[in-house]
Amino acid sequence: MRNNTIHEMRPLAYYAHSSMRQGNQIEVPIPYTIMGFDMPVFLTFDDIYEFINLQEISANCILVYIRYLEELCRINGQAEKFVFVSPTLISSIRTDTEDVGMREQVDLLVGFLRDAPKGRLYLVPHNRGRHWVLGVIDPWEDLVLYFDPLQEKKRDDFTNLMKM
Repeated sequence: MRNNTIHEMRPLAYYAHSSMRQGNQIEVPIPYTIMGFDMPVFLTFDDIYEFINLQEISANCILVYIRYLEELCRINGQAEKFVFVSPTLISSIRTDTEDVGMREQVDLLVGFLRDAPKGRLYLVPHNRGRHWVLGVIDPWEDLVLYFDPLQEKKRDDFTNLMKM
């Protein structure tokens, strides 16, 4: 364990080091209520190691965190206010014109938003290459908020994606 490991993460680090052998995975079910379909997420030793050592984390770690957030929202009676969009959908979208699959992926996002009930916010995690940012979309108010924990200069990739 490196020195910058968060103190509260030590039990997770201990579990990973003592119980997970190379190739072993932890399966975390993501229920239908979160993404609109059931899916398992598999965390590897590397996923856990990167997370506890504050390194770049995978989309799988983000999905597990989304599951945790959704549970907190449900416990606090807030689940109907938020819709989580899979980070694997948006983070794989490239905004250059050469990407043939971009239009299909944007169409999937538009499909999520088209039938959006009033009062729901769509939380859209997006990987900008080496770190994650969050878009919050209110389709009824035609509003997109952009949150970058590193406060880097806003890049056009997310803005262009939302204009499509």
